[in-house]
Amino acid sequence: MLLNLNTIYEPQTLDEAVRRLAEPGVYPLYGGVALQRASNPAVEAVIKLDRLGLDRLSEAENALAFGSMMSLEQVRQACLARAARVPVMRGLAETLKADQPETLRNTMTLGDLLVERDPQSLTLTLLLALDATIRRADVGMHLTMASWLSAEEDGARALIADVSVPLGAVQAAVVVEKVARTPADAPIVAAVAYVELGEGDQPAYTALALCGAARYPVRQPEVERVLDETGDVERALEALAVDPPGDHWGSREYRAAMARVTARRALTAAIAQARAA
Repeated sequence: MLLNLNTIYEPQTLDEAVRRLAEPGVYPLYGGVALQRASNPAVEAVIKLDRLGLDRLSEAENALAFGSMMSLEQVRQACLARAARVPVMRGLAETLKADQPETLRNTMTLGDLLVERDPQSLTLTLLLALDATIRRADVGMHLTMASWLSAEEDGARALIADVSVPLGAVQAAVVVEKVARTPADAPIVAAVAYVELGEGDQPAYTALALCGAARYPVRQPEVERVLDETGDVERALEALAVDPPGDHWGSREYRAAMARVTARRALTAAIAQARAA
């Protein structure tokens, strides 16, 4: 409940929305899911974003930009339309389906997902692995997913225009592996691997991101580098660097062990799937 909400603005342009955001107590309203779940008493006014054209998909030569007002199901459908020829889009569609139930995918927007910054989100972890970038209209700049996920500022006040996702290579694969209480539950620990193959069907470009192994999803650049240089998953995993929290879902030791297990599974399966592509 937004107990202190008393004003709803409906700007006609992004510039007008940005000016409103400079006022205290004003927050952008994406689908409404993020603000409602947070129940932040600081929210005194919201900005409806329906008329700003942020519900559109934009195509560039090597990337797709998903508007922040697209529902998660709209994003998934756009990915499915390209899944047969673009492994990245197939992986994103599958992850969205696994990450959120259909009812929530139809009400929650991409903007909601981003401003919540759920540290256990498989979709955010995948976007991190895919080198997605966020375009913020309020500050006029592009941010990497790594900088967005690790930021200390309140993301709920950010005005996100879109998220750009590189299309990647044709001979590539995305694999998500997780451990959870049940297959339908959010992950305790998860690994997301993206692998492109090069000469000799060996890894040429690898991305590995983990959630549940730190305060927020993190990449593993040293693992990626070693695997691209050697093609040896076990040798690459020697460079795994995690600093997991301990809580009632799993101790630090358990999370660290599962980070290695899920990373091994994800990398091995991604290489095999890319070779079969």
